[in-house]
Amino acid sequence: MTKKKILVPLDETDRSMHSLDCLKKLFKKDEVQVTLMHVSEIVIANDMVISNDEIVRAKEKGENILSRAEKQLEGYEVEKYCAFGYASDEILAKSKEDKFDAIIMTKSNKKGIARMIGSVTNKVLKNTQILVMIVPE
Repeated sequence: MTKKKILVPLDETDRSMHSLDCLKKLFKKDEVQVTLMHVSEIVIANDMVISNDEIVRAKEKGENILSRAEKQLEGYEVEKYCAFGYASDEILAKSKEDKFDAIIMTKSNKKGIARMIGSVTNKVLKNTQILVMIVPE
């Protein structure tokens, strides 16, 4: 049996960790390969210089988030992936490049119609051809 490839983007919020609970309810440990992903949104404008320290801190923060999530998926086949850029663009690029079967994301907790599922989730939904599962908070 070929394992399903699942991408789980996570941010620094506890709310994003709900995606892991969903994954564990839907898939047995031997059914999936999971890639946990964190995107540090370091945006450079007007030739602004970002120090090496800031990049190192952002990478460490991402690694900490992914390590915490990995512990919750003990027994699953897990890969961790950190990226820099716009979250939705990086998620879309990774999902296409590595040919994932599904993306599991937690919806935004921001208020208002435009923020119902979140701008990152919304952009991913509109621009991918694969299954996207949106987990309520």
